[in-house]
Amino acid sequence: MISTSTAPHAKPSDPAALARRDTMLRLAVGVTLAFTLSELMGWQPTFLAPLFFTILITALPAAPPFRTGLMLVVVMTAAASVAFVLPSLLRGTPIVMVGVLGLLVFFALLASAQQRAKLPALLLLISMSTIPVVVMVAPNQAGLLPLAMVRSMALAVCTLWLTFAAWPRVAPRTPPAAGAVASPAMTALAGTCVVMPLMLIYLMFGLADALPVLVTTALLVLTFDVRQGAMQGLAMMLANLVGGLTAVTVYLLVGIAPSLIVLALLSFLVAVMFAVQIDRGGPRGAVAVIASNSHLIILSSALAAGPDNSGIWLTRLFQFALACVFAVGMMILVWGLAPSTATRPTGK
Repeated sequence: MISTSTAPHAKPSDPAALARRDTMLRLAVGVTLAFTLSELMGWQPTFLAPLFFTILITALPAAPPFRTGLMLVVVMTAAASVAFVLPSLLRGTPIVMVGVLGLLVFFALLASAQQRAKLPALLLLISMSTIPVVVMVAPNQAGLLPLAMVRSMALAVCTLWLTFAAWPRVAPRTPPAAGAVASPAMTALAGTCVVMPLMLIYLMFGLADALPVLVTTALLVLTFDVRQGAMQGLAMMLANLVGGLTAVTVYLLVGIAPSLIVLALLSFLVAVMFAVQIDRGGPRGAVAVIASNSHLIILSSALAAGPDNSGIWLTRLFQFALACVFAVGMMILVWGLAPSTATRPTGK
């Protein structure tokens, strides 16, 4: 007698597995497409579009409708314009300028900590922490950065729509733990104590390459979980190191066979590697996002510098390490001054 097994088997058409596959493909293909198109068109800095795409796809549960996508571009335009106009008008009164920028950075962080308009707050924070430095240090090139941010956001939104159209299945996400931020005001204050000193350092020493480090620092501040403290800080530092070393590896391989196709293929393989971790969510996913962003920024900087200045990746990695140590240290220090509100979620 022939018997058939009734043990459960994984179905090839399992909806959950297909949704997870689509999620990873959306992220990997979207990052690769945004980065490759930026390199092809010469839209410097080329890491902005894939970075914005990563922010959008990890923040939005589904494809945004046309009106929402258009609104994101409008918000980016408004934030970049304000960040450009304010330091231009207040150049003669630096104390007032720093005070106004500090308040805007604080309110952007506060809105994010309160889970209100997180995406607009993030775009405002990125604009306010980068464009004013460029306006003051390199005024002749300052007008290019707001344009680059708006253009990169438009490309990121279009890429988001395209990837959702190609892979529409959406995997369910685990909701964030309640009470993750016990004191939004303290969180915003800690973040301001990180971002503003770095801005002032770049302004005081006239360093024109502020954009990559300040963008990375802003994202570090927004993803720092005070409940995990130093452990997450160490993970963030390692993520920056892994992302930087991955970027160096890709850069060296592209140098052997310089081609946009080779760059796209290598970028896709790296993006898949990070997408697998990002898809898992939680602290591991947040750390993978940091590593992916670090990889994109350092690779983009090395490609823009060319073979004559290929050592820029080492400088950028060193800057990232210092900024990460400073950001994590300041967050832990500020929260250490108020342990009763920082480490205990609300409720019993």
